[in-house]
Amino acid sequence: MSQKRIQDFGSPVIAKSFKLLSQAITDPGILDGHEFIVDAADRMRINPGTSVTNQGVILLEDEVKILTIQNTSIPADYTIYYSHEDADISGGIAAILTMDSGLLTTSVVKGVILGYVRYPGGGVPLDQSNFIQPPKIKIGTLIPTRETTPWLIPVKGKGYMVTATSGAAITLTDTWDILGSKPEMYLKARNNTVSSGTVTLTFPFKVSDVPFALLQMVIGTDINALVTPYFIDSLGTLASLSSPFSGQTALSVKSVDIPRNMEQSPNTLVYLQLEITLAASRETKIQALGLSTYNLPI
Repeated sequence: MSQKRIQDFGSPVIAKSFKLLSQAITDPGILDGHEFIVDAADRMRINPGTSVTNQGVILLEDEVKILTIQNTSIPADYTIYYSHEDADISGGIAAILTMDSGLLTTSVVKGVILGYVRYPGGGVPLDQSNFIQPPKIKIGTLIPTRETTPWLIPVKGKGYMVTATSGAAITLTDTWDILGSKPEMYLKARNNTVSSGTVTLTFPFKVSDVPFALLQMVIGTDINALVTPYFIDSLGTLASLSSPFSGQTALSVKSVDIPRNMEQSPNTLVYLQLEITLAASRETKIQALGLSTYNLPI
């Protein structure tokens, strides 16, 4: 099989080339617009927008679309998408805005999914919280960096376990922001006593097909406050990830590599551990914490 280049110098410009290019640089999804907005008690408005189908066709919709969502007594789920069958004919074929019952996936839908409606039932009016949409595709940031790569954060309610303590009691305060553009967890550990204490926090994460390669933290620590990260793999092997963080009170991003020899089997749990040691009246703040699959050295 010979090498193939899309729109190389001297290549003829044809419609199929653009579709191949779109498929090569992005997954199907929304590039801009297409926001779901409550229009009435039983109606939703979909703003104009631009999206890419799973066959590489770029859709530019300049009209507002209105869909009716019945205020039923029982809960109901809907998938909102543009259905499109690509064909090599002049003018192509129009994409049709479609609403189907259930939560469909991109492997089922031909076209592009704009989002989902999860109506809670009870005959209540439609609410903005009933809408779920994927994040917009940003082609300019398809090549991630340590700063921009997505983090998998601990789940609210199951975020961490206190697995060890010693010395003075340490007070833990946590907050979970799941509504912002980038979900975050805020955690503060403070020693309000006159002697030192240590607490070990364990955070569970589920491994996907790609192993975790990077610990990301936004952390600030007092002088005489130590935070040491550890990783426990699928086999229960524990490894220290770095020397302790200490003495930098201003919040800053820390990126720490996870050893590549750690076993991470798909669909198993691995654990991040933080051993926090605080002298009297000292504290540490973690504004964000998570694992990512970003595996480049820089």
